[in-house]
Amino acid sequence: MKKTVSAFVLGVIKLKNKYLLTRRQEIDPEDPKDFYNKWQLPGGGISFGETAEEALLREVEEELGFKVRIISVVPYILNSIRKSWQGHGIVFLCRPTSSNFKVKLNRESKTFGWFTAEQISNLKGLPGLKEAILAASLKSGRGGS
Repeated sequence: MKKTVSAFVLGVIKLKNKYLLTRRQEIDPEDPKDFYNKWQLPGGGISFGETAEEALLREVEEELGFKVRIISVVPYILNSIRKSWQGHGIVFLCRPTSSNFKVKLNRESKTFGWFTAEQISNLKGLPGLKEAILAASLKSGRGGS
């Protein structure tokens, strides 16, 4: 079994002190079975020739149907190991580019929600979710949007 190491990106989308999460529906063969129905951040793999920022903008638009603006890199790198795959996730703090955006989920997720950092601490999320949100909330400050 060939083992691979990949980089991926995650978007912490913040608006008015709440964070956008999706509930996972699609399962990759490398995923543990208990990943199904867990809350997650939008994101995915970086394609050859793409920057991490380009990958994040593409992934968010594919998964959520709207565009975001990257505010900053979040000081948290997610490390994930599954069967024969290891990934290193770069996390970005983002905001929607438009005030009249609409979330249009693709097949990967079955629902979405906006949550405060406190609410997220009580959700069943994928590994690294709570740590990424905590790091993003410290980076962006507690108040405002």
